[in-house]
Amino acid sequence: MRRVLSLASSTIAFLTLASPAFAQGADITGFDTNQVSFTNLGQLLSNGMALLFFFAGLLAFVFIIIGGIQWITAGGDAKAASSARDRITAAVVGLLVVVAAFAITLILGQVFGIDLFHFKFPTAPNTVGGGS
Repeated sequence: MRRVLSLASSTIAFLTLASPAFAQGADITGFDTNQVSFTNLGQLLSNGMALLFFFAGLLAFVFIIIGGIQWITAGGDAKAASSARDRITAAVVGLLVVVAAFAITLILGQVFGIDLFHFKFPTAPNTVGGGS
């Protein structure tokens, strides 16, 4: 009973003593946007996903190259050639999984109307043929 009264009185005190906070005129985030390198979390996640897919594909390509080098240097050793073939097979399967994940992400983005991989590369101004 004593806990219930204490909780009720502290809740009433909190609700009556708390001042209202309005977000129209104040920065309630606590961040100075001049010092933060990004202000759009969606853009950050989109770029992060694009980088993850890129590095996963690049890693699969590197493993295919390593497997090919192992196969070439196997020198007729059946065990080494089998190991190289298994590495290449695993890399190709991994690459297919990455491509399928990318395709599923694009399809889900289209279904839900979310542009997941919309990022722009900075371009140089076109000065060729332009007059002064």
